[in-house]
Amino acid sequence: MASVAAALGWVLLSSASLLVGAVALLTTLALARNADHEASAGVLWLVALTITLGVPCALAVWKHHRDARRIRATMVWLPAAWNFTGLVLATQLIPDVTGTALRSVEWVVQGELGHTHWSTRVLSAVGHEAADRIDPRGTVTSTYPPPSLTAPRIDNERAFTVPLNDEGTAIMLDNVQLHGSANSLQAKYLFDTGASFTTITGRLASQLGLRVPSDAPAVKFNTASGPRESKMVYLPKLVLGGVEIPGLLVSVCDSCSNEHTQGLLGLNVMREFLVQLDYMGGNMELLPRHHEGRPDRAYDIFPIVELNVEGGREIWLNRVRWVVLVHNRGTQPIESIIPRVEFTGGGPILFGEPIERIEPGEVGRSRVEGKVEAGRGRKGPTYRLSLAQGYWGR
Repeated sequence: MASVAAALGWVLLSSASLLVGAVALLTTLALARNADHEASAGVLWLVALTITLGVPCALAVWKHHRDARRIRATMVWLPAAWNFTGLVLATQLIPDVTGTALRSVEWVVQGELGHTHWSTRVLSAVGHEAADRIDPRGTVTSTYPPPSLTAPRIDNERAFTVPLNDEGTAIMLDNVQLHGSANSLQAKYLFDTGASFTTITGRLASQLGLRVPSDAPAVKFNTASGPRESKMVYLPKLVLGGVEIPGLLVSVCDSCSNEHTQGLLGLNVMREFLVQLDYMGGNMELLPRHHEGRPDRAYDIFPIVELNVEGGREIWLNRVRWVVLVHNRGTQPIESIIPRVEFTGGGPILFGEPIERIEPGEVGRSRVEGKVEAGRGRKGPTYRLSLAQGYWGR
C-alpha cells in the first residue's frame, strides 16, 4: 500500500507540476509579448521556456549533477514550486501588468487557428477571467468603445416652414430636389411619418440614372397605407428647403405615388431635422441638424447589409469573443462600419471594432468582445445584430 500511495503521490505531483508549468508558461509568454510587441514568436517562446523550465532544470543539474536519479526526482517538484512562486509574485507585485498581459493571451493560438476557433475563444475567456480576478480595476466590458450618441446640434438659421393643406390632413412638399448620378430633378412629396424610408418611383429612378439591380436588397417598411416591400437603391443627394442631405437609401415604390405626389418623404429624411408641427397655425417648421463632418448613415446603411456571426456563437465563462461578418449587398462602398450586438433579457450591448471600408459585394469582419452575464456555458443567449455607425464611401 505504501508503494502504491507513493506512486500515486508522484503521479499527482507530476500532474500538478505540468499544470502549474503550463499556466506559468502562458503567463510568461503574455508578459514577454506585453513587454516587447516587436519580438518574434520564436524569441518569446524561447524566453518563456527558459524562465519556466530552463531555470529549474539548470538548478536541479547544478545541485545534483553527479546523481541523475536525484535530478529526475527534483524535476518533478522543483518546476512546480518555482513557477507557483513566480505566479504568486507576479499577481501580488504587478497585478495590473499581469492582468493586461493575460487579456491578450489568446494570441498564442490565434495566429495559427484564427479568431473564431474554439481554442482561441476559450483561451481568451480564461485569460480575461484570470485577469479580472487579479486586477479587477482593469476589467473591460467591451474592447471597442461605442460611437458618440450625441445628436447633431440644431441649425436655427436655416430653419424653414412648410404649410399644411387646407384640410390640415396632409403635408405636401413641392421643393424636394433629387440628385442622381446622371440627372437632377424636382418632385412633389408627401411627408409620411409612417414611412421608414423615402420613396421614388421606377420612372424617377431611371430619369435620375439610378441603377436598380435585379438582386438589390428588398426591405419591408411601414407606411400610413400599411406595410410594403420594395427594392432599395442609393440616392447621392436630396435637397429640401435648401438643406442638402447627402447619401440616402430610397425605396423604389411605384404604388407610393399618385396624382398628387410623386413619393413619400420618410423618416430617414425627417430624422435630419427637428420637426415642429403647429396644426392651429397650419404649418410645420423644419430645423435642420448640423453635422460636424460627414453624417452618420447607419440608419440608411443597415437595410443593405447582411450581418452574421462567423463560426459558432459559443460563450465561454460568460465571455463573448465573436467575429461579426458584414456583407455589403448595395452598390455603394461603405466605411467606418461599427456592428452592434444587443443581448436580450437584460444583457449588455457590445460594439465591434470599426471596419475601415467594404466595397459592394464584399464582406468585412469585425471582432466583438465583452462580458455577458445572460447565459452560461456554450449555449449563448439570444441577441440582435445591427449597426451603431456607418458612412457612405466616396
